[in-house]
Amino acid sequence: MENNPSRKISSSKLEETLVSTFPRICSDCGKLMNKQFFLTNPILQSTTLDSFLKNAASSSVIARFAVEEFYEGEIYFILTVEEAITIGSLVLTLDDAAVRENAKKGILDGDCLDAFKEFTNQICGMLDNELRPKLPKPIHLKLTSTTLVNKENINTVLSEEILNEECLTLTATMKILGFDDAQFVLSISKLIGEEFFSEVIEEKDKDFKGTILAIDDSNTDLRIIRKLLGSEYKVMVTSNPTDALSLLQKNHVDLVLIDIYMPVIDGLTLCERIKRNGMSHNMNIPIIMCSSSPTHDNVKHAVRAGAVDFLVKPFSRQKIIEKINKHLTNSQLLVSKS
Repeated sequence: MENNPSRKISSSKLEETLVSTFPRICSDCGKLMNKQFFLTNPILQSTTLDSFLKNAASSSVIARFAVEEFYEGEIYFILTVEEAITIGSLVLTLDDAAVRENAKKGILDGDCLDAFKEFTNQICGMLDNELRPKLPKPIHLKLTSTTLVNKENINTVLSEEILNEECLTLTATMKILGFDDAQFVLSISKLIGEEFFSEVIEEKDKDFKGTILAIDDSNTDLRIIRKLLGSEYKVMVTSNPTDALSLLQKNHVDLVLIDIYMPVIDGLTLCERIKRNGMSHNMNIPIIMCSSSPTHDNVKHAVRAGAVDFLVKPFSRQKIIEKINKHLTNSQLLVSKS
């Protein structure tokens, strides 16, 4: 695969965790192919599948692993067709000369395709077993498809949404004893990758318009907020109000979004705590309350608690950006006058 227009990102817990699965993958894959198998020089970058696949030097095979239980999404495992044929042939225990001949022909079908599918299923199982104890929430991975992708069929194999969504792509050098080095690629939606450890994975040297903290007990709503705002703002999210207070103490935050209805500590109470609990550096942070029930009482109580505005769910990108820009501008004007 050729270099593609991707962007390097800062180190993250996600990268550390994915790389920590390599020893298991190398060991088990080596046994499956009866060859020494190594993964080295991992690099995590931000790109889209459309950009990555269209800039590849040759056709690719993409295996899709459904991410289930608490998290929702997909992990993509990508190899060139030549490497898929090489691996499938090795799983079939062919000798090295026959493996090279198959790879040279460039045809992935029959027993070789079935063997490669078994390999991808094993990769999926290894990742599942390795990630389960390392992630804070339950996860299950399931192989859903293994498909040949090229520039001609890419738009029929993958939806426009999947192709254009920002992904975190981990690329490592794959070494199989007796064969040329290749690339081993794992790619995951940036939204899901960040959700694994509730972290913001930033591109190096990227300038954001500001930092937003969103607190909501709905994981779905937090995903929506990150998707709507992530391209322009650094977005931190949490479903735990106590964690929110800690994040505010440890990080510079420009604006806070809080859902009104949450268990244990409701949004109004949390808003009051932020404003009145002696957190002086947070006194002037604009807080926008959010709810799908925009009653007169809710709006009145939100203002009394210290909120500057009220946002009705479901959000539209235009509306949420409009309100955020308005109050960030007002906040910056207050700071400049003080």
